[in-house]
Amino acid sequence: MFKYLLLILIGISSVARADVWFYEDQHGVMHFAQEKKGSKWRLLMRTPKSLDPPKAKSLPQRAPSERPYHQLIVDSAKRHKLDPALVHAVVATESNYKHDAVSRAGAMGLMQLMPATAERFSVTDPFIPEQNIEAGSRYLRWLLDEFESLQLALAAYNSGENTVKRYGFTIPPFKETQNYVTKVIERYKKNLSLIQ
Repeated sequence: MFKYLLLILIGISSVARADVWFYEDQHGVMHFAQEKKGSKWRLLMRTPKSLDPPKAKSLPQRAPSERPYHQLIVDSAKRHKLDPALVHAVVATESNYKHDAVSRAGAMGLMQLMPATAERFSVTDPFIPEQNIEAGSRYLRWLLDEFESLQLALAAYNSGENTVKRYGFTIPPFKETQNYVTKVIERYKKNLSLIQ
């Protein structure tokens, strides 16, 4: 267990922007959360709330096939019946292809998985690109099936599926979520134009 925790700390110590708590259950399964959920939960990482993430530099306009993790993205997208250009757009928007990215909210890795989402899709280390892309793609496919709309699936990916449901299956009235949906769709269209 301590070896695993050390690997996580090494992976996120330079970029973490939020508290991360963990708990190991009786079966040895690690659970992660953004807040302490009970007396058995232990603090894994704490950083100042005032620490702002650095502004991500945009990658030059390159075809998806020239971007990092392309083959992983293609393989996972095919398994989950997604367009690789869409998965590339989500990865670019979420982490700018930084496998060790951690948001202020506690989202981790290339596709910025929240601890509960990582747990839901059996991710043991969200900073391993293969695991992160696979879980993020599975979640995106699930959201597309659930909401039957690209815009709503992206809104749910950003703000949470229950938030989209609470707002009557519409894009929630949050500037961050509205900007996110627009940005991913613009990048998706740009990726498609670069492929042709």
